[in-house]
Amino acid sequence: MTRSFFAAEVLDQADPWRKPWGHRFSLRGRGTRVFCRQTRTAALQKHADFSGFVEITPTASVDAARHGWRAKCLQRLIRIDLPVPRTVALPFQTVRAIAAGQMADTVALAEIFGGALVTIRPSPADPEWGGPTTVLNVGMNARKHAEITASHGQALADALYLGFVQSYAVHVARLDPDMFTAEPSSEALAAALAAYEAEMDEEFPQSPAQQLGEVLRSMARAWEGTTARLLREAKGAPPDAALGLVVQEMAQAVGPGLSGAGTIQLIEGVTGAPQVTGRFRGLNPANRKAEETLFLVKDARGHALEEAAPEVFATLQQHCRICREKLREEMLIEFALENGALKVIDAVRVPRSSRAAVRIAVTLAKEGIISRDDAILRVEPRALSELLHYQVDPRAPRERVARGIAASPGAASGKIVFSAADAQASAARDERCILVRRETAPEDIRGMHAAVAVLTERGGITSHAAVIARGLGLPCIVGASDLTLNPRDKTIRTRDGRLFREGDTITIDGTNGEVLSGAAEMLEPALDEWFRTLLRWADNVRDIGVRANADTPDDARTARMFDAEGIGLCRTEHMFFDEDRLTVMREMIFADTAKDRKVALDRLLPMQRADFIALFDIMAGLPVCIRLFDPPLHEFLPHDREGMRELAEALDRPLSEVTRRVEALSEFNPMLGMRGVRLGVTVPEIYEMQARAI
Repeated sequence: MTRSFFAAEVLDQADPWRKPWGHRFSLRGRGTRVFCRQTRTAALQKHADFSGFVEITPTASVDAARHGWRAKCLQRLIRIDLPVPRTVALPFQTVRAIAAGQMADTVALAEIFGGALVTIRPSPADPEWGGPTTVLNVGMNARKHAEITASHGQALADALYLGFVQSYAVHVARLDPDMFTAEPSSEALAAALAAYEAEMDEEFPQSPAQQLGEVLRSMARAWEGTTARLLREAKGAPPDAALGLVVQEMAQAVGPGLSGAGTIQLIEGVTGAPQVTGRFRGLNPANRKAEETLFLVKDARGHALEEAAPEVFATLQQHCRICREKLREEMLIEFALENGALKVIDAVRVPRSSRAAVRIAVTLAKEGIISRDDAILRVEPRALSELLHYQVDPRAPRERVARGIAASPGAASGKIVFSAADAQASAARDERCILVRRETAPEDIRGMHAAVAVLTERGGITSHAAVIARGLGLPCIVGASDLTLNPRDKTIRTRDGRLFREGDTITIDGTNGEVLSGAAEMLEPALDEWFRTLLRWADNVRDIGVRANADTPDDARTARMFDAEGIGLCRTEHMFFDEDRLTVMREMIFADTAKDRKVALDRLLPMQRADFIALFDIMAGLPVCIRLFDPPLHEFLPHDREGMRELAEALDRPLSEVTRRVEALSEFNPMLGMRGVRLGVTVPEIYEMQARAI
């Protein structure tokens, strides 16, 4: 039978346990300590599943599905004999009850730590979901301040107390952060305590149990907030995602010897290459500033932990290697040093780019730590798509000017152009350009071929620009509503008033949907041995074939380079958008008789035949699925006055006739208009020409 650690007076009256609480006791099982209030001693059994809280030990009943990922990870660290401070886990059920208003028996919880300061961290089921802000040094009060002053000096005591007061005031009491930003000093501490009392009409709480209860309640309710829920749901969390909390004894990281806190990892998070990285901040009470930063590895930048404490540095690396082998993952370890004594506070999966994710997975599999199948499953499919393109270097500074929908992955820098013709002109001058439009139309395809990226003010993930850009492999952002385009003046104005003109350089990050000012630093496509090895392993287990969309011979060559097993869709209409063919196509559209149409189509026949011959040669016997002409004819016609005037001159027809024909062929809903088989029935000569070409 289970018991919670909530005070009796808030229990539901139907609860069969509703009796005045007896004395507190602790139940110690083999490897498990569960704390509650005594009501029925007969109900207490070793390793019983109490709904209150459990001290994390190697054999404690801790489950990620009930206590969250952090609690389970800390237990794994303890099981591999890493020096983890005493830690208690609160399960999802308990945190939900706290959020609902039940009062936790924090006296019993605080007694576990024997008066030591504690830190409280979130422990959701998935680390990607985030959580409330961690609160450090819970239990700090005037008495502790006096103790630390006596042992380590006034400056350090003031800094620790002030830091806790500021954190408590902002994250727990929800007071104005601007009132609690002062640098550590005795005067700043006194001012912060006075400000808290003035705002709350009560003194800053001195009871560690009270502080603990308020922090738990604040974090539990923060998780239930609307903004927090929307943020985690955006990261894939279900609407009813729960939160666990972890209460851990503070590793103070202060002392007369080498003391401080930091992080360490054995791989570089952008490339995945082996490299010891991290940081360490030393705390020395003898130093008036109380802080000095040490680099981890000895190099020319300055004093390093490797020099100051080579034994500690070696131990940290060994801990990382143990985590890598036992946890089967590259881990970032958070640690603290107190007089040279090492404590492991936490460990998380190393944050990594898509490039690093591939290399890490393949390396772990090659070393036998994980299986090849596991390596394949650890890499998100979108990561491989990103690696086919240039990416903005995440280590480089970026100046974001707008945000939109990430419609096609990759990144590119170039000069702003506002029309397909200008894009073609830039390409002819070997100038990289970015085509910027309110939204694209079929006549912009020539410009999209010439540009290195596409940006539109309107549209969504299925818009014309997004679909065509993905087919062409162009970085693309659509729906950038932060921008105001003026095609006539050839300018872009951002929400904050900045003005970009034609010819100015911007960067499109189609992976993240960000428009950046200037030319950002790039990472080249990662088609390296790690990438190809992963794809070979995937080939060995897949049971489906992979074909490519390829509309032109150039597309087909690219598809074969990536080992596509044929063409799944060849959209023949895209073969007609080249400038020399588009003119002939328009002559066919404006033909007055079937005979005149046939003359134009006879000119298109050898062009179409040459395309198919090239496709079949490149595919070398592999299947090619050809879709005959599909879109409405109006997609091959200009939509603006200037384009119609140019077409009238090219066809030697009156502008009024061109305008009338364009208006007659325009479609309100092209998806249901004169296209596909309906077009084939009314203008059969088009399909006859294509059949002859095939």
